[in-house]
Amino acid sequence: MENIACPLDCISGIHNEDNEDNGNNIITPSCGLCPPPPPCPQPGPDCNYIPPMVDRCGCTYDCGMVTCGEDIFDPTEDCPIDQIDCMNEFVCPKVTEITHCNEGGIRGYTTYQLSLIIQPNKQIKNIYALFGEGDNHLMYFPPANQIDGPFNSNLGGISQDIINLDRDLIYDSWITIGITNGDKNNELSTIGIDFNQWSNTQGISTTNGAVFSMDPENILSKNEYTIAQLTVPNNRISTFSANVQGRKIDGGSWKEYNINFVLDPSKLSKNIIPSHCLIWYDGCNLCNVNNGEIILCTENMCLLDGNPECRVYDDQTPGH
Repeated sequence: MENIACPLDCISGIHNEDNEDNGNNIITPSCGLCPPPPPCPQPGPDCNYIPPMVDRCGCTYDCGMVTCGEDIFDPTEDCPIDQIDCMNEFVCPKVTEITHCNEGGIRGYTTYQLSLIIQPNKQIKNIYALFGEGDNHLMYFPPANQIDGPFNSNLGGISQDIINLDRDLIYDSWITIGITNGDKNNELSTIGIDFNQWSNTQGISTTNGAVFSMDPENILSKNEYTIAQLTVPNNRISTFSANVQGRKIDGGSWKEYNINFVLDPSKLSKNIIPSHCLIWYDGCNLCNVNNGEIILCTENMCLLDGNPECRVYDDQTPGH
């Protein structure tokens, strides 16, 4: 492997006791060639190298520290969501995953944001209410994870300042109309919805309730309105249902009924782990699993990734 030319002009005034001549003048060694970069093995699943420090000549001598965590992902891996076919007159549902292919959030859950795309050329000014209206047009929020603590929110999302205090709040579940960074000005309100009953095991519905903007003339977004964030279990298909109302540019109102968001985390999984698998091989490490969820993995540094597979099933039979 060829040496790499030092990229910096290394004439500097760094004091070094060992490099002084007899006249007390500082002699700075000139930079030549950097040594060849070391071979760096794969850092492991969900891990990256932190770039190492360079010396005054711009050279590095190691691979850097390895950091592993929930928020580190390979951007080349993608799990696109199939959007719902829409023939609605005024708005269409859109689903965006906040986690990454089921990973990076609360273990065993996937976090989505739900939004409404305003149809073009309908003279729509805003959306100001989500509502339930009778048995045929109820509003339903499925079971979703609620972060415990004083900073969790049911309306309007959570401000970044609060998230900085507790990173898990990124994955809290809440309802909104266009506001996602915390309803600091109390622009949203509700009626007829018992949020105290909403949990990761219990959904809530209303046939006579609403989430609404305090000012129906307020324009809280443009062509896309976020209306909810939901962190739902990976082993369950969840459906969010709502009806929406807004203002037209000419001052009249419009409504769209029975808008459904179907959330199926199983379609996002990069590796589907069988529910009866006990030992899962993720391509590098062996992992203990329970009901399809990874509990604990070895921490080997692998030069090559293999094909993920279940190595031991609950009937004690290796492989398949």
